[in-house]
Formats: sequence, C-alpha cells, structure tokens
Amino acid sequence: MQKNHAFALSALLLAAGAAPLSSAEAAQVTLSFSNLSTANGPALSPFFVALHDGTFDAFDIGTTASAAIEAIAEMGNGAGLSSAFAASSAAAAGGTSTTVTAAVNAFGPGIFLPGAKGSVTLDLDPVKNRYLSYFAMVVPSNDRFVGNDSPTEIELFDAQGHFTGGTFVENGSSIWDAGSELDGTTGAAFLVGSNAADSPAQNGIIRANHDFAVYAGLGTPAGYNFTDLPGANTPLLQISAVSQVPVPAAAWLFGSVLPLFGWLRRRAPVSALPA
Repeated sequence: MQKNHAFALSALLLAAGAAPLSSAEAAQVTLSFSNLSTANGPALSPFFVALHDGTFDAFDIGTTASAAIEAIAEMGNGAGLSSAFAASSAAAAGGTSTTVTAAVNAFGPGIFLPGAKGSVTLDLDPVKNRYLSYFAMVVPSNDRFVGNDSPTEIELFDAQGHFTGGTFVENGSSIWDAGSELDGTTGAAFLVGSNAADSPAQNGIIRANHDFAVYAGLGTPAGYNFTDLPGANTPLLQISAVSQVPVPAAAWLFGSVLPLFGWLRRRAPVSALPA
C-alpha cells in the first residue's frame, strides 16, 4: 500500500512536468528591436509583430506579394498585416499582435534610424503565443522589407511551455524585395526630394535582394547621406526576447502535494525523487 502511494505521487509529478503551461501561467516577455546599421546605413519602419501558434504565414518566397506585404514593403504600413492577422486562424486560436516603434530620436518617434532601439512588454501564453513573426520596411527603397518567411522560425516557448527566448540577428541577406515596384528614386521612401508618384510596377515575385546601389549617396530626411549600403553579411537587425518566467506548472503542483508527501514520509520512507 505504501509503495502504491509513492508510485502515484511520482506519476503525478512526472505528468505535471510533461504538461505545457496553461494560459493562466502567462509569461511577461519584453521584445526589443534594434537597428544594427552603421551611422549612414538603412533605416527601418515601425515593426508589425504577431505572437501566434505557428500558423500565421504572411508570405512565401517566389510568390507574388499580397496587398498586406506590399503595403509594409512600399509604405511601412502594417495595417494590412494587422487585418490579415485578425482574420487568421492564429488570431482565432488566441494570438496577439502589436506595433513596435523606436524611441524618440532626432528624426522623431517611430522610425528606427541606424542605432535606434524600441521595445514592448507583453503577457504571452506559452501555447497561443509560442512563435514570433515580425515585419518592417527597409529604407531608402521602393519595396524592400524584413520579416521571417517561416512562421516557426523564432520560437519563444518550447513544446512543454518553457520560455526559450534569446537573441536573433538578421544580416543584409535577410532583406526581401517585394517585387511590386522597380527600384529607383521615383516614389522611393526616405529620400530627400523624392516625389510622391509611384515607381513603375515590377510585377515580380518576393525574393532576397540586398542591392541598394541605386540609392547610394542620396540624402535622407534624417540629415545623412545613404553611403553605408548593406552587404549580405552586414548586421542589420537584432531581436531579443527576455522574460521573468513564472514558476512552471510542475512546481506549483509539487507544492500542492507537499502535505501528502509529508504524510507518506511519516508512514514509511519514500525513495528520493529526481531533481
């Protein structure tokens, strides 16, 4: 009988350790975005960020850009992505989204100038918000953007609900060309003297493209000339995820059965549980 009690307790603890955290044990996570470009390098628009269960796939390489991707790539406008996310199964499953802007700098709030940083703190569910997707325009350009093609590329929690977080760095090779407008100064964002007319349509597909030669040396509204063009291996963006993780579900359950454990010890010795 005593062995049965000990076995039941061990099984209960093992089952709790294998179970993912529930929504009641959300972790407070701070997401920080930093433009790693050098002083005269590219800038980034505010980020549209989605925290989801791994099912929000906003774009695919080699396909025509959606209206939502076109809007973020041409204007830095995340409204279309916000609507697409709200209508997705990821949102229906409890996903959340937000916009992250840079701290106020000489150019004003919002845009991530070279060296700028911005952050947001969210209460995330380890199951419903397991993965991070992000999107921002890269300027000066007509239709360049950054974002993770695979919706499960950046994992914040593992399958057991434990926070993994960490730091992720993207280089120039991670810049995407939406293929919606031809490169050029006409209609390009973040250039001094650029007119509001649209660039000629490209009718292309989404592909990797870090060639910014057409914008080299041109002036920006931030007061510098765009001379530090990104190369394939040039650090561009850093994303960090830090959390004050709550006590795992197994630990809460262990506390709840301590009185039973003590009762068993009084009745008969119990083999030490693994750490």
